[in-house]
Amino acid sequence: MNRHAGQTLPEGPVAPHAHAAARLRAERSAIAARAVPAAAARDPGLVERHGAATLRLFARDADRHVEQLARALEEGRDAPAVEYASWIVPVMRRRGVSMGDLGTLFRGVGDAARAVVEADAGAEIERLVQAMAAALDRPRHLPGDRSRNLLVAFFWKASGFAGW
Repeated sequence: MNRHAGQTLPEGPVAPHAHAAARLRAERSAIAARAVPAAAARDPGLVERHGAATLRLFARDADRHVEQLARALEEGRDAPAVEYASWIVPVMRRRGVSMGDLGTLFRGVGDAARAVVEADAGAEIERLVQAMAAALDRPRHLPGDRSRNLLVAFFWKASGFAGW
């Protein structure tokens, strides 16, 4: 047992999937490299909708997605992965990425990550990826998402309620 500031801390991993988290971190760059092709296999239109530069950004971002999955596995709770999925929504919207495509990318990361861990940790990764994808459904309507009705906007502005 380790002693730290008068407390007794357990040695080694605490969460049941901490070894899988370590494995994900060790293979992070390989998983990130396989994540975009795995996502494209799930949805072939992904490559058509996004250019080569955006696909390179997706591959770079997959490294962060893997890290958040590893944190969630290591801690034994969903919060790190789900909060990350909620946090990244505005970033991806600024890039012009739909939430459906982001969910596909998360699922591609999950497919690539499950290939390097044991079966029980793979089931946990699948559950975490589903929770991350479900978090994308919550912020469906942010300001500026929907196109405005120009006639209604004109009347609001003309009435003085919308300001000039």
